[in-house]
Amino acid sequence: MSGLTMPADRPGRRLSEVLRKVAIALVTGGVAFTLTNLAQKDPILSVTLSVLIGGSALVVQFLVAFEGRLREVQVGQVDQARQIRACVDERFRAISEATELFGLIEESAVQTELLSQLVRHSTKIGTDSPGLAHRLARRELERLSEFLKELGDGAEAIYDGEDRDWLLNLTHSAEKGIDATSLTTVDGGGMWATDLGQRYLDAQREAVQRGVRIRRIFIQDRPDPGGENALDKIYRQHADIGVEVRILDLSTATHLRRTSLFDFVLFDQVISYEVTTGSWIDENTPPIVVNTRLVLRPSRVDERSERFRELWEVSRPRQDIA
Repeated sequence: MSGLTMPADRPGRRLSEVLRKVAIALVTGGVAFTLTNLAQKDPILSVTLSVLIGGSALVVQFLVAFEGRLREVQVGQVDQARQIRACVDERFRAISEATELFGLIEESAVQTELLSQLVRHSTKIGTDSPGLAHRLARRELERLSEFLKELGDGAEAIYDGEDRDWLLNLTHSAEKGIDATSLTTVDGGGMWATDLGQRYLDAQREAVQRGVRIRRIFIQDRPDPGGENALDKIYRQHADIGVEVRILDLSTATHLRRTSLFDFVLFDQVISYEVTTGSWIDENTPPIVVNTRLVLRPSRVDERSERFRELWEVSRPRQDIA
């Protein structure tokens, strides 16, 4: 707060000011002595009047200087008080915002300790951390903040490309049931052999073990390049971990509208996990995932639930799965 202090006058300047005032007083006294001496012949009266007038001039100068200095001090005090008030207001606003933030954390449905850990761990990225780490942390916090906002708004969240964290975390977090459709054009035979596919299977196995009912409909909307043996292996993988598996062959279900078929997974009947794919490039290259969405709007979720019920009724278990 350097603006709160006033620069002190230099000693040499103060001395010159005093000498100037004394000189003016002496000149004034001398002029007064000369005039009174010419008007009256009494030297004692002339000296007395000259001393009185010169002393009065000196006192008046000091009073004027004192008033000016007092005015400067008053102006400085006003500025200082204004700066102190602004500083105190800023601190109180910061304290108020922090108090409000921690009040919201206490009232949040999310575990308070998790939010506190997020704040605490973010402070560990200090000034000695690389600039790249700072930029990465900022982008991740922005992404997390936007994701939480979308979840809080209760509409939908969108991820560009193929997601893995949402799918696995939702599977680990489900408590009641998971209803899923798997189209050949989306999953294909290779998805379940990937790292994501194996982790997804493990997450479903754990969910079944803790009492979550999982139903999956494999929709054969085009011939699988891996053949029947590859399909049998995928079906058996799911059946062996306790997933209720059914098959829907679109070649025999001509009454279904193909435009309404797409991959989605319902978690606890409250969140629909959906993927949007591009077009096929060739028969051996499945389309890429354009984006992934989490749909939370109740009306849309209810539509997905009704759609799964209809598909479940027309699909059939694969007889050769033990």
